[in-house]
Amino acid sequence: MVDTILQTPEDLQIVPLTKQMALHQAVSILKLEHNWTEIGDEPWNLGNLMYELPGKWELSHIALNHRGVIGYQIGSIKEGHAFLNKIIVDREKRVKSAGRGLLRAFLNKSLKKGIERVMFRVRADNPAVWFYAKLGFVPKGELDYSRKDGVASYFYNTRIMDVIQNV
Repeated sequence: MVDTILQTPEDLQIVPLTKQMALHQAVSILKLEHNWTEIGDEPWNLGNLMYELPGKWELSHIALNHRGVIGYQIGSIKEGHAFLNKIIVDREKRVKSAGRGLLRAFLNKSLKKGIERVMFRVRADNPAVWFYAKLGFVPKGELDYSRKDGVASYFYNTRIMDVIQNV
């Protein structure tokens, strides 16, 4: 039995992504990586998906509908803040609130754990920059070039309470 933590429109469910569920759904989850490679990043493999991070299995979620996995979000705890490691939603499902649902579940769970800030990095050429801006996230400072590949990215370090009402 899956513990649904957020019911959204059109049979979309956002549920906690446990280690066991990640293993069970790994093929379906990793099929979504084509959405990530569209912007030039390397796709995750099973090792990336299962890599242990502090708080990962408490702060990660999966989006499901009657067809199966349509998105997932990996979170962790870094420097006392919630860290959004990855969020992917199948391109055809992006208008169905799955991205917002995954982000909302992550932020709500972080707040319940007493975490006040969320951090993440987004490539400057990633269309998700628009998604985060629409929700009230503001990048910190100028473009950052500290990624291993040197690709320009935005770094976010935001108080969760400043954006949660928009998500």
